[in-house]
Amino acid sequence: MTPFVLNLVGSNLHLALTGEITIEHVRALADELKAVLSPELTLEVDAAELTRLDAAGLQVLLACAQLAADTVLTASSAAWTDAFNRYSSPDPYRIA
Repeated sequence: MTPFVLNLVGSNLHLALTGEITIEHVRALADELKAVLSPELTLEVDAAELTRLDAAGLQVLLACAQLAADTVLTASSAAWTDAFNRYSSPDPYRIA
């Protein structure tokens, strides 16, 4: 089972993260985001069901934040906050 789902609605690309986003999932996540994400789109992330985010997953999400027109965090989790704190990275996703 893939721990993420992408849905394009108008100019918003919604990314729902569930379970663990680790190095074993990063290639698939990056490939799917690369195929759809563009500078005209807003990336909306729902991390409410995220239980773990490692450095590889965090790198993909940070790269996407630079590409998207805007980035929005629609729901957070302890795993989301922990990943940004653990790697001392500012969170570029504004809270909706």
